[in-house]
Parts: sequence; structure tokens; C-alpha cells
Amino acid sequence: MIRLAKPWIGEDEQRAVAAVLESGQLVQGALVERFEQAVAALIGRRHAVAVSSGTSALQLTLKALQIGPGDEVLCPALSWPSPAHAVRVAGAKVQFVDVDQDEWNSSAEALREARNGNTRAAIVIDQFGNPARAEQIHAALGALPIIEDAACALGSRFAGGPCGSLGKVSCLSFHPRKILTTGEGGMCLTDDDDVAEKLRMLRNHGQLRGEFVVAAGNSRMTDIAAALGLAQLQRLDEIVARRRELAALYREAFDGEMDLQSTPAGAESNYQTFGVVLPQGHDRNAVLEKLAERGVEAGLLSFAIHKLGSFTGSEASLPITEHIAARGVALPLYPQMRNAEVDEVVRSLREVLHG
Repeated sequence: MIRLAKPWIGEDEQRAVAAVLESGQLVQGALVERFEQAVAALIGRRHAVAVSSGTSALQLTLKALQIGPGDEVLCPALSWPSPAHAVRVAGAKVQFVDVDQDEWNSSAEALREARNGNTRAAIVIDQFGNPARAEQIHAALGALPIIEDAACALGSRFAGGPCGSLGKVSCLSFHPRKILTTGEGGMCLTDDDDVAEKLRMLRNHGQLRGEFVVAAGNSRMTDIAAALGLAQLQRLDEIVARRRELAALYREAFDGEMDLQSTPAGAESNYQTFGVVLPQGHDRNAVLEKLAERGVEAGLLSFAIHKLGSFTGSEASLPITEHIAARGVALPLYPQMRNAEVDEVVRSLREVLHG
């Protein structure tokens, strides 16, 4: 079976984790701080706050920005549900925004048009590692706080800088399907000293300089996770370069044959996911089943969040999101993948589609 995704775990990671276990310092220790400093330096942010997951990063960010009942937050409708669920958990209303048919990110124009008097923030997603149009979005939203969901975008670059550098706070994920993994884990990046202090307080039971200031939970990162992250960070460039090589093979094979995601001029994607939108006349679920029969593990590309059961009653009509969610397929892509395996995926998909 050619897997959909596979984390690249080697001897460096194993040695790093073993060293943590031997040290006895397992949670929120020196390695977490080193990991934070390394990621902050990589992206050019003043602060990095490591947390237990990418979803925790989003939830704590909304709480740190004091977003709650009566507020509305703009959110692309094409995504894993985490950003919209985080808004719901905060007690605020999600204002769904459709995506561009070529780049699969919400455009600056769509975000500006969706804004209203109750809008308190906008979540901007770098979908599948494809950079959003940061400069245009900043210009369109002005002083409105932007939360960049860069969960998939470590190693990607806007036309003007690294993903993770957009807006008030950027959120990363280190889930096993992401560019580098800590098992589970996430991070908040910001240049705002006050926001960073609130995030550190909220991740650790509401403690500030030894005092319990607010009621909060536990979203700390373990040193085991940080050790994994530091080891993986050493070969981030290699990981991203190989993903781009594999994506180029797919693009060459399928260009003009089916719809592919495009990247803004001057930007660079890390290709966290390589997706295709199937031509009309093919049942997506049947295609996935037939690929599995041929030894290829493909998957659903994404979700139209406003159509999920967790948002029952949503009356939004977002045709581009709905089209991509209904027909999108994620193809296998991971750094250890061989070129011959890409050829096999291409051959298998064409067999399924054309007989």
C-alpha cells in the first residue's frame, strides 16, 4: 500500500526522545523553550508559545484576544473543522467565507465583503500549505485582527516573507500529517508582548508569575514532543524540498487533466497536501475505494465546514467550497516517497478514471 502520508522519524528523533526520558524532565522544560526560540527565529516572530495541539493554539488565541459571545469571526469554509469549531467553543459566531476556485484560499475581496459591524477577527488559512495573499488581505481588513491558521504551512513562503508571519497571531500544528511532527502539538506566534503573556498564562492553568489569575486548562507541550520537533527542524529544508519535487511530478502528470491548486505569483508552497479535483461524472468515494484496491491510499481532500453536522442549520451557500469538498481527493505525498511510487499513483488514478 502506498500510504497517504507517513511521518519521517529517524535515529535523530529516537535519540532525542531517549535523552528526554533519561533526564526525567518531561513537561514544559528547557527543550520546549529551545523549540519555541528556534521556530520564532525561523519565522521572524518576537514570541512563540508551544501548546498541546494546533486546535489548542486556535482556541487559546481566541481567548487571548477576548473573543466571545456576541462577536463574529470570519473563517474560510473549506478546511478541517478546527478553526470554525474553535470559534464556536469561544461562544462566538462563525461567518463563513467562500474560497477562490484556483488557489483554494479565501480572497481578500471575499473576506472584506463578509465583514460586518460585529466582526472581531478574521481567520486566514494557508490551505494545504498554499500561502494566502497576505499583503492584499492586510490591505483589505485594515486594523481587524488577523489569526493566521498556518497549521499546514511551516516552510511555505508568501511573496513577502515566511508563512506564520501574518497578522496578530499565527497558529501552527505538529500533527503527524503536518510538515514536521511532534506527535501532537502546536504553537502560537506573535509579535505582541501582551498577547504572548496571556497565551503562556492560558496554556498553564491560568498562572502568571506563580499566581492563578484566571480559570484555564492545561495545554502545555511535553519535552518529548519538543525533542522530536527540534530534531525534525534540522531537516526542514530537506523535507520541504523533497515535497516540492514530488508535487512537481504530480503537476506535470495531471496539468490540464484535472483541477489543481495554484500558488500566488512569488509565493512558494510546501505541498503539505497534494490535491486534485476530479472531473465531472466520477463518484469521489468510489474512486477512493478503487484506488485502495490497487494499493493506493488516497483520502478526502477537505470539508465544507458549513455543511457538517456541527453546523446544522447553516444557510450559507458557498458553491466553490462545496464543489471542491465534494470532488477533492488528497493523493499520497511524503518525503520518503519514491518517484516510481508517484508514477504508480498516477497510473492507478488514470486507470480508475478512464478504464
